[in-house]
Formats: sequence, structure tokens, C-alpha cells
Amino acid sequence: MSHYAELRFWSPVFNSPLECGLRALVILTDASPRSFDLQRLMQYDYLLVHSNDVAALFPQTPTSIHPATPNRAGELVVRRELCQLGLRLMISRGLVACSFSKLGIHYEATDLALPFLDNLTTRYVTRLRSVAEWLNVTLETLSDSSLNELINAHLGKWGAEFVFQSVLSEFEDSK
Repeated sequence: MSHYAELRFWSPVFNSPLECGLRALVILTDASPRSFDLQRLMQYDYLLVHSNDVAALFPQTPTSIHPATPNRAGELVVRRELCQLGLRLMISRGLVACSFSKLGIHYEATDLALPFLDNLTTRYVTRLRSVAEWLNVTLETLSDSSLNELINAHLGKWGAEFVFQSVLSEFEDSK
């Protein structure tokens, strides 16, 4: 399947390869010259839009960009393909580069990324850039295994508050 056909499959703008690719570009541009593998990018992408999920762990956490939805931790499970398509889109436009090494496949922003992002002035992109800066500064010292442990330790809690509220609501309704 061609890249174009893969991208045409995703029609919505929200959580599309374009949006996911843009978020990855924002993360990588802020982290430059560092590069990230797909796993770390997916984790950062989730935390970029759901930063409130780690507010209890880190001081001065910015508010989440996307709304808190029930079972949002499941987004991490389905994010891989979406992030891959988004990265392919950014690579095809020369904004992200991919490198191969003994450590695996890593992605980094190219020299075109910052000028490109500087021309995007919407509130959404401005918020993405602000939260990405916080995210990169806050998590840069965490090893991949430490970040995995943090995510795995809290994954079941993210979005579960809605389940608890639902149970309370059903209990109140039955009285």
C-alpha cells in the first residue's frame, strides 16, 4: 500500500496521521538535537495531550491539551500505527529524519522543522510547543526503562476516574 493510500484511509483531522505527525514534529523539534525511538515518541505524544495524568508526579504540570476521556489509557495501545503514519508524513516532507543504528530506529527533527513550526501560529500549535518544552525538560533524564515503568505503573489509573464516577452515579440512581 502506498503512503498516500495509507494516509487517505484516515479522514478525520482529530487523531489523524497529520495531527499525530505534527505532535511528533513539535516534540522532536523541542528536543533537538536529541532523537527518540517510536516507543518514547508514543509515550511523549500521549503525555503531551494528557499531561494532567502525571500532575501528581511532577510539579508545575501544565493542563492537558485534550479533554480527559474515559479509558484514555487505551490510546497508548492504538497509537503505534498512527504515530508511524504521522512520522512517515513528516519524513516525506523533509521535516523529520530517520536513522538506523545498533540501538534501533530513531527519529529527529531536520533543519526545516523549526522554521516550519514558526509559521504555524494557531493556539493549538502554541500550546503543543509549550507543553512539549515542559515534557522534554521534565522527562529528559528518565531512561527508557524508567519511563516505561512510570507509564506502566499509572496506566490503569488514567481514565479510570470516569469508571468510579459511573459506579457512584448508578448507585445514587438506584436509591
